[in-house]
Amino acid sequence: MEETISNSIKKIVVLGAESTGKSTLCESLANHYNTVFVPEFARTYFNVHDINHYSIQDLETIAKTQISLEKDYVKKANKLLFCDTSLITIKIWAIHRFNQIPEFFKNSIKPTDYHMYLITNNDIPWVADDQRKNEVSRDSLFKWNQHEMQKLGINYHIVKGLGTKRLQHAIDLIDEQGILF
Repeated sequence: MEETISNSIKKIVVLGAESTGKSTLCESLANHYNTVFVPEFARTYFNVHDINHYSIQDLETIAKTQISLEKDYVKKANKLLFCDTSLITIKIWAIHRFNQIPEFFKNSIKPTDYHMYLITNNDIPWVADDQRKNEVSRDSLFKWNQHEMQKLGINYHIVKGLGTKRLQHAIDLIDEQGILF
């Protein structure tokens, strides 16, 4: 039964640099399509753990929990499930911070994990908070996400625009792909 439910749900992931509106976009898309979205677990994790002193093991914990959350949320989804990040993002931070990729990541990231990949453009203003450190420029992270997609042979779409135009652009991209049909 669980396998049937998860097979009928189309997963769409939103990737991008910090402060590019991924969470807002996921929530807005979920509302538009009358479904749910999986929040980025790293934000919850670093509310109680020191973001300035984390380890590669912390990233593995975050990754495994993110996967678990996706499995839980797919049961609550209505045709579509929006995911606010993926293992690709966590892999990028592992390389950036520790210059290594844990075996778990190498064996867990597959081009077929999601039905659609959206990368948020850096065209919205930066908004700082306690977890956004901007160690790497947003342009560099944008290109890094594109590079990871290309390495995996994944077709992706770039979401652009401000405010409601950004949301409408994402909706147009999803509808053009015929994900719901």
